[in-house]
Amino acid sequence: MLAKLFTAGALALTLSTNAFAAEHEVKLLTADAAGQTMIMEPGYLKIAKGDTIKFTPADPTHNVESMVIPEGAEAFNGPMGQPFSVTFNNEGVYLYKCTPHFVMGMLGVIQVDNAVNIDDVKQQWTTIEPGVMMNKERIAQYLEQAQ
Repeated sequence: MLAKLFTAGALALTLSTNAFAAEHEVKLLTADAAGQTMIMEPGYLKIAKGDTIKFTPADPTHNVESMVIPEGAEAFNGPMGQPFSVTFNNEGVYLYKCTPHFVMGMLGVIQVDNAVNIDDVKQQWTTIEPGVMMNKERIAQYLEQAQ
């Protein structure tokens, strides 16, 4: 009897945790309403552990690929021009890009709960930054928001 009660309680806890997970959307845009080009909207997004982000490309030339991720997290790489969803189960900061438009600064930052790896992400950004020719200040602003 006690085992059945424990199992039922564990199942209820699991289901209730999933029930509170949210779904977010990041749009991969060639240009936003303000005229900024090659941009993720939003560029910085803070979510909770267990939340899902749907990455929606505005056209067939965009995709999403992780660059810097927290220890233990799984890398991701979405198909070109297709919506792609990722559930984030590891706390920390994720730096990701649109592969063909990386050089144009089409990058974004996701923070899952606490920014436990922000120092590592900022250090890695210093080695990545020289490969970005445009919109570097945008990425720096996103990283400053992660705390």
